[in-house]
Amino acid sequence: MSLKRRLLPAALLASLTVPFVAFGTLPAQAADDQITSYVAEATLTGDGILKVKETVDLTAGGDTFRRTLATRVRSDAAEDRIYAISNISATVNGQPAENFENKAIDNGRELSLKASGQAKIVYSYDVDNVVADSTEGREVSWPIVQGYSASIPKAAVTVNVPFATWVTCFAGRVGSSMPCTTSQLAESAALEIEQNGIPAAGRLTFLTGLSDQATVQPNAEFKTRWSLGRAFTVDSTTLGLSVLLLGIGILAAAALWYFRGRDAGKTGEGAPERPVLDGADGPQFAAPDGIRPGQVGTVVDETADVVDITATLLDLAVRNYLTIVELHRESHFGKLDWELRRLNAGGPELLPYEKALLDAVFAEADTVTVSTLGHALRPRLGLVREQLYADVVTQGWFASRPDAVRNRWTTAGLVLLGAGALLTIVLAIVTKFGLVGFAVMLAGVALTLAGQVAPARTARGAAVLGRVAGLQRYLAEETSADLPQSHRLEFASRCLPYAAVLGLTEKWALEIAATDDDDDPDAGIGWYSGPENWHLSNIGESLSNFVAAFGGTLSSARRLF
Repeated sequence: MSLKRRLLPAALLASLTVPFVAFGTLPAQAADDQITSYVAEATLTGDGILKVKETVDLTAGGDTFRRTLATRVRSDAAEDRIYAISNISATVNGQPAENFENKAIDNGRELSLKASGQAKIVYSYDVDNVVADSTEGREVSWPIVQGYSASIPKAAVTVNVPFATWVTCFAGRVGSSMPCTTSQLAESAALEIEQNGIPAAGRLTFLTGLSDQATVQPNAEFKTRWSLGRAFTVDSTTLGLSVLLLGIGILAAAALWYFRGRDAGKTGEGAPERPVLDGADGPQFAAPDGIRPGQVGTVVDETADVVDITATLLDLAVRNYLTIVELHRESHFGKLDWELRRLNAGGPELLPYEKALLDAVFAEADTVTVSTLGHALRPRLGLVREQLYADVVTQGWFASRPDAVRNRWTTAGLVLLGAGALLTIVLAIVTKFGLVGFAVMLAGVALTLAGQVAPARTARGAAVLGRVAGLQRYLAEETSADLPQSHRLEFASRCLPYAAVLGLTEKWALEIAATDDDDDPDAGIGWYSGPENWHLSNIGESLSNFVAAFGGTLSSARRLF
């Protein structure tokens, strides 16, 4: 049978131009190590093991010689090929290698031994996973020359593969598609390969096809190489599963809100709720259901926040528990400040949160200034907030504290978000389903957002909210012009704290200002007084500045809310 040589088809040739990349690095080698001769023999056994023997004639430049063997090489753009190397041994000049070490490195093995001067080194090892199925049939391949940091002037390789039908070989630097000097199939079905000049760190890789008579079974192992694009692959499977999980998460959050987070009753728009009670002494202010400004804010937005506390302070002033004194400014551009003076301690007529606020403001003295209040007041605001939340439950407007309900939902959402983040990392590392974990994260975000509107009002709370909506319409649309002149100032003053919590401070401050019927300076209105030459007509600007200043004092402590 004549010697013959067969080149790979174009598609297979193209795949081999992808470099075989060992993921370890070549060992440091003495600069003047020289390899003068290289001969290798390999035999494929019936169970798919390639038994390799390499003989290297070395002129050592030092006393230790190292080389590497790759266990993971690049197969194509998406996968790496995994080899298993075992039974590694080495001799030097016919004797077992002295100080021989075989240690694992990244995706390979590093072999080191003691060698000096002229040495003949023989490496022996077995390679598994060398047989693979391809579009061309069953094939055997292995980068048999590899891991030497010194160049090889000429390599001669003989490979015995039963039922081999063709052979091809590539040599040179990693990634080279240059054919070997010669590669042919002998009459004995042995592969005979020669290569002149293999550079340091270069390789010689053979590939041979098997006929249909070969009984050896494929044993090649491949692993998909990680990449960001693959980790978050978008295809019908990953996208469909992600959309399914995200949909389930959103539906679950919506279902929780529908069954647990909705108000027990409906709130209509309601007609304007006129807060006027006609009595023997004339018309008097009367809030719907006796609701207080701080309660209004908490019922409306389910949160005890800065504006609720500011409105409560104004209400306490109007109800004669303290007075607000605007201090004189040295110049037009001077800093505005106010003095708060406690008028009485308050008793059981005050709600717990109102008493807590009054005590918090005047904890150190019965007279305080707003500019110095913030630092002392902030640590005490927590109790005011706690009492306000407890109050709306006591009133029967909420079955549970709104903040506790929000915290439970938010915690559950954040736990799901964290679990999704962890799942995303794990799935992205080991599979292509990173999008699935991302969908779980979005479901956690949906649950967290649903939790912000989850506090549910009772039927009684929904009814009160409807009346508050009517009060808001009245405060926005009506005035005190239909009341007797003698009652307008008091009525507008009582409306002001409710207007403040509902965003209508300026309108009702102007209602108070409108009661100033002369050009003379005013001493004040009992609960609010200004500096020298202050006019009641200025109260609109004064109150707007006070609300902004006092709210700003609290807002720096907003983390408490």
